[in-house]
Amino acid sequence: MVSDASTPDSSKVSAKSARAGLSGLLKGFAKHPVIVSRVVAAKVKSDPVRVAQAAAETLPPKLRPVVGRFAWPAARQARLVVRKLGMRMVKGPWAEAKEHFDSGRMSEAVAVLQGHTRYPFIKRRAAYYAGELAAIQPNPIPPKAKVIVGERVEGRVLHCVTNALPFTQAGYTVRTHRIVTAQQAAGLDPHVVTSWGWPMMQGHADATPFEEIDGIPYHRLIPGGGDVPFESHGRMIKGAGEVTELVRTLRPQILHAATDHRNGSVALAVRERTGTPMVYEVRGFLEETWASRDPKRVGSQRHVLQRDREAFIMRSADAVVTLAETMAVEIAERGVPREKIFLAPNAVDDSLLTAEYDGATFRSAYGIAPGEVVMGSVSSIVAYEGFATMLSAAALLRDRGTPIRVLLVGDGAERPALLEQVEELGLGDVAILPGRVGPDEALQAQAAIDIFVCPREDLRVCRLVTPLKPVEAMALGKPVVLSDLPALSELVGSDGAGLLVPPGDPEALAEALAGLREDPARRAEMGQAGRAEVAAKRTWSRVAETYRDLYRSLTS
Repeated sequence: MVSDASTPDSSKVSAKSARAGLSGLLKGFAKHPVIVSRVVAAKVKSDPVRVAQAAAETLPPKLRPVVGRFAWPAARQARLVVRKLGMRMVKGPWAEAKEHFDSGRMSEAVAVLQGHTRYPFIKRRAAYYAGELAAIQPNPIPPKAKVIVGERVEGRVLHCVTNALPFTQAGYTVRTHRIVTAQQAAGLDPHVVTSWGWPMMQGHADATPFEEIDGIPYHRLIPGGGDVPFESHGRMIKGAGEVTELVRTLRPQILHAATDHRNGSVALAVRERTGTPMVYEVRGFLEETWASRDPKRVGSQRHVLQRDREAFIMRSADAVVTLAETMAVEIAERGVPREKIFLAPNAVDDSLLTAEYDGATFRSAYGIAPGEVVMGSVSSIVAYEGFATMLSAAALLRDRGTPIRVLLVGDGAERPALLEQVEELGLGDVAILPGRVGPDEALQAQAAIDIFVCPREDLRVCRLVTPLKPVEAMALGKPVVLSDLPALSELVGSDGAGLLVPPGDPEALAEALAGLREDPARRAEMGQAGRAEVAAKRTWSRVAETYRDLYRSLTS
């Protein structure tokens, strides 16, 4: 497999990120000694040796050798003691339980470890598996007495989300921020609260309980007194209690929870305790995304229970918001009346419709000549995006004497395999995969592309969920070529904004690209149609109007 310095293998990335998170916790000890001590204690329960390694890495370089003379032998000795006390005896059950859990057989994972809980580390792992299972069972959060909330603040909305800016940069967090800033501009009073323990549990020990970002209040449920749960169930119970207190203080008119089920379960519990109407925003079907990574997971206990839990939350909410009509159909099939489902699609800032980004400089930086036609994408690089099909189509075009360049910007688990495919197909002079870039550079890359391609695979999750990047490309006036899947065909409307091709078919994709390459006038017409489609339906200002009208209907 081809590798490069910017793409370490996944195990190294995982270890590095875990060490960075633990190092961040330990560095924050001076400011929050009690809180960080509890968080680190939860980490120690999961992996004591890694905590010791992270602790050593936070020391000044001159002290590391000195401490290492004592710490590393002790850590090695501890590992040997663990093995002598039974690791060899439980190695098989540990691996068997992990295989069950990773495949979605959660009860089996717990059962395998039950006979070995005399070993503390096995007992903790069994408790973790049991807690993750409890989080998707019916009634995961115990009922509590109702709380009296004073007069509600008109227009105030409390958004319950998993994570947020600035500590997590992802499509989920960007969507949250775009929604709340647009709502504020529309006259609403949005607040955001993140899930219990975030982001301190991820290593950001300096995070404060409150921060304003672009004038939006962000509340964080930082671990304080008491235990620090290390599994979802315990954190949800903690979160429900603290969000209830936040509602009592802020007095919002609406609770607005975004997927997944953990936020939804917390919001349902808070609604029951405070009488606050609750909206559930379905941004994706995460059980389907999880199942798409391994066919063995489809129909597993985790897949079924999580689907059932999500469906229960959808049916129980006062209203459901989702991103596309394809998703609304799926939600209705899960038992939600269609009149309770509202669309708030992936959208762009209104300014993007008239923005100019320096695509020429980006092209020049990567050796793309002004007259060359570039197809490509800016995306997370995961298997279901189908970029292997795009590279195969590029090879077909090259072999037929139709020159075209490929620009694929982004990073993800599939990038090493694509780099290997580039080498196998001899596309080194054609394809450019620069890796991850910053937000501004990503828009420059969009501007550098002549034909935006979204060749998603024919998987259930791709049929249901609409991506954001093609919407951005359309707003910038780029013609788009998409897999002919319901969620993608919905993006382009009926006015010629894009071409649809069969998913997983390099020949059909190559033919569509060849036609567009030779017809710049058609590319321009498609770009104009795409921009008009976005302006009519997919700007944050229009989406904010949808939310405002929905909230009023629930509080009138």
